Amino acid sequence: VINSYIGISFLLGVDTLSVHQSPPFLSGLKGTHLKLSCFITGHSNPDIYWYRQSPHTGPQLLFYSSGTDLVDPTSLGQFTASRPNSSHFFLESTGVAVNDSAVYYCAGSPHSDSNTDTLCTKTTPALSPSHFPVSVFPYLNSQHHTSSD
Repeated sequence: VINSYIGISFLLGVDTLSVHQSPPFLSGLKGTHLKLSCFITGHSNPDIYWYRQSPHTGPQLLFYSSGTDLVDPTSLGQFTASRPNSSHFFLESTGVAVNDSAVYYCAGSPHSDSNTDTLCTKTTPALSPSHFPVSVFPYLNSQHHTSSD
């Protein structure tokens, strides 16, 4: 498993937000179950995002979460996202299609917390330099047919 590291500093102190993603690469056949994991450390309850970047396009926001069990939207086509606790955010599909081949990014961002005396500012999401390339193949021809006369 390859982990990635991102740091964000604040003027009033130093907070480091780390983004860890797994698996680093995933490939499969059309209809395969897909599960990607994002784990954030360095902040008690960061905003977390899932992005997808297809060939020839910029990153597209898929899911946003502001806290445990708070995901927007909860599903998008065959994709779902879940956040069972403050630091984990999962992206799943019950059956991927060929056009789902893309790079999937997890990002984290600290946010203002009105329940503490800590001042945080909303920042641009910190994209992890490590990402999930996902390749989906239409079929696998496991038998090789030859004809002989």
